Amino acid sequence: MKLDRKKMAELLKNIQGKVVITTHKNPDGDAIGSSLGWFNFLKKLGKNVKVIYRDRVPFFFDFLPGIGNVEVTDEIKEKFDWVIITDVSDPERTGFSEIPAEKSIVIDHHITAEPFTDYAIVEPEISSTCELSYHIMKLIDESLIDLSVALPIYTGIMTDTGGFNYSNTSPETHTVAAELLKLGVNPYEVYTNIFERNRINKLKLLELVLKTLSFELKQKVAHITLLKKFLEETGAYPEEAEGFINYPRSLAGVEVAVFFKEIDENYWKISMRSKGKVNVAEVAKAFGGGGHKMAAGFEVKGNLDEIKKKLFKTLEEALEKAHYENYS
Repeated sequence: MKLDRKKMAELLKNIQGKVVITTHKNPDGDAIGSSLGWFNFLKKLGKNVKVIYRDRVPFFFDFLPGIGNVEVTDEIKEKFDWVIITDVSDPERTGFSEIPAEKSIVIDHHITAEPFTDYAIVEPEISSTCELSYHIMKLIDESLIDLSVALPIYTGIMTDTGGFNYSNTSPETHTVAAELLKLGVNPYEVYTNIFERNRINKLKLLELVLKTLSFELKQKVAHITLLKKFLEETGAYPEEAEGFINYPRSLAGVEVAVFFKEIDENYWKISMRSKGKVNVAEVAKAFGGGGHKMAAGFEVKGNLDEIKKKLFKTLEEALEKAHYENYS
């Protein structure tokens, strides 16, 4: 059942029993910010709540209040009355085969979201799950939004908007950010913790990945690849590849950037970024994934050459569709 902000606020305010909050695998800023923000907020509301992830938290988020409460496990064995899933609509994307909870809630902002939970709120036009969460929290009890809540929420908004540079940034996004600053958030603290704590291992990894840079479709598509052996050779963490896709995307003439990341043998995570002409969410959906018009992805098993062939064919059709729509 899809709810609006007011009804979701009423639901969350009145939930009883044991609550677990989780998010998607390999959590990013919006995933961590929204789940941790809700954890801190609901604790203040007097709820019995835990936050559990499938994958560990990237080290550069260690400054966020309450981060030490995050549990990381391959399997959730404890039974809960409620599960709140943030920043993802598909329970499978959490990485857990099963989440033992009587009732489920999704809070998300992806355009391809089709939640199969008991309750859900999805707003594709908003910048981030964190921004949406903030609005719902204000409806529940604005006085409970202190720095421990504001800092994770701001961090998620800042990272998911690319430092307020992406097209998902709206006037309302800046208004929310300003309100969070008034609550004590220091934007310099957030920026330096996330973007200015690079290890030399990351730069060595970037060097190897950029050497794989290639082009397709008359150089309208640029792609890079991260092999597992690159991580072993450099000692870098997988999360340190965050943002690498911006390099091929930044090239003149490129409409879509693609990042192929090897998760395991014949198992790949593919990320796509568009400059606006191509709706990569539609492309990702064709492969069982999802996301936003300008940022989307999917995971797939198979031979990389065959995966590339199918993906580039789909991207070619998407580029042709975009060209037709532009001149129709």
